Amino acid sequence: MKRPLQIQLAVLMFFQYFIWGGWYVTTGTYLVAELQFNGMQIGLVYGATAIAAFVSPFLSGLLADRLVAVEKLLGIFHGVGGLLLLWASYLTSFSWFYPVLLLYTFFFVPTFALSSSLLFHHVVDRAKDYSRIRVWGTLGWIIAGILISYLHWEHRPFPMRLSAGASITLAIYCFFLPHTPPVKGPRTSLRDLLGQEAKALFFNRAFLVFVIGMTLVRIPASFYYSFVNPYLYEIGAPNPAGLMSMGQGMEILLMITFPFVYHRLGLKNVLLLGMFAWGARYLLFGYGDADTNMWMIYIGIILHGVTYNYTSHTGQIYMDQSVPAHLRSTAQGFMAFLIMGVGALIGSIFSGYIVDLYTLENGLHLWTEIFWYPAAIGLLTTLAFALFFWPKKRRV
Repeated sequence: MKRPLQIQLAVLMFFQYFIWGGWYVTTGTYLVAELQFNGMQIGLVYGATAIAAFVSPFLSGLLADRLVAVEKLLGIFHGVGGLLLLWASYLTSFSWFYPVLLLYTFFFVPTFALSSSLLFHHVVDRAKDYSRIRVWGTLGWIIAGILISYLHWEHRPFPMRLSAGASITLAIYCFFLPHTPPVKGPRTSLRDLLGQEAKALFFNRAFLVFVIGMTLVRIPASFYYSFVNPYLYEIGAPNPAGLMSMGQGMEILLMITFPFVYHRLGLKNVLLLGMFAWGARYLLFGYGDADTNMWMIYIGIILHGVTYNYTSHTGQIYMDQSVPAHLRSTAQGFMAFLIMGVGALIGSIFSGYIVDLYTLENGLHLWTEIFWYPAAIGLLTTLAFALFFWPKKRRV
């Protein structure tokens, strides 16, 4: 891949994840500390991305695969989304905050699938080139977390405003990205798209097990994004947003070594490592504290690199390899539907319910009991995946 193209795609990934890291992780603390939302309300707020993922990635994928250039869709979605997020940052009641943020997610969520589709369209070696470019997204997330932690913004609306400004900036930049036109395939109707080709995938047992596994593993992920920052804030851990950036630091290291690990261990083993880490980290959080057992929290946070790299990224590669070339954007949209849709919606509602269940009258929480639930789900999913997922090497 030529270096100018690699730089362009790296900048896209940097801002894409700077935006997400800026508002997504710390908003939970803001909602608890300042707006005083309860656990179920916070779960619904974080479930907004899941509701958006039910519809918007599919529609945007269909547009990108059939009608509109990917870079133009990215520009439109980031521009409109940035304005909506800016509006949400000034709202303080749940009745207004939630619907505006929900509307924002309908524009923001599809950008992950579209960015991945654009990247896969231009890379040569999926495992090697993808990891080299995607690592800049992790760097963007880290910088957002460190900046917010340094400015002590965890309990303020400013992270949302920071992300809104970055989103509007990225919207302008997207129109200068490499042209990525729709790939004209042999089918042109929605009925055909969701007909024989979809049936062929779902009659493949490995693909079906993959779909179920990726959906279930998102449930423990919902606990992390919604409540680990408030958890760290409550127990008195130093600089929660900056502390959580350690996970992205490990993510960078793992991305650099990802091609070697992927080719050495194979797709299934890499996915299993990621799933296992999702469960194991909550045992560490549950029994860690900000005193003598702080080391457990450090390890639990560092494991984020394993969880995210080895499930989400490997899953994107598997999905891209499992569909015809003209359906790649739609396939990445389906991946977003699984990760940020079905599993995230279940996880957001479930995590909010569990947090409320173990909330004391003084507003504090029984975190050990709370974290037992995502730990069990992650470890049981790993066991089931090990027994039933046997992928074929050929393209479906």
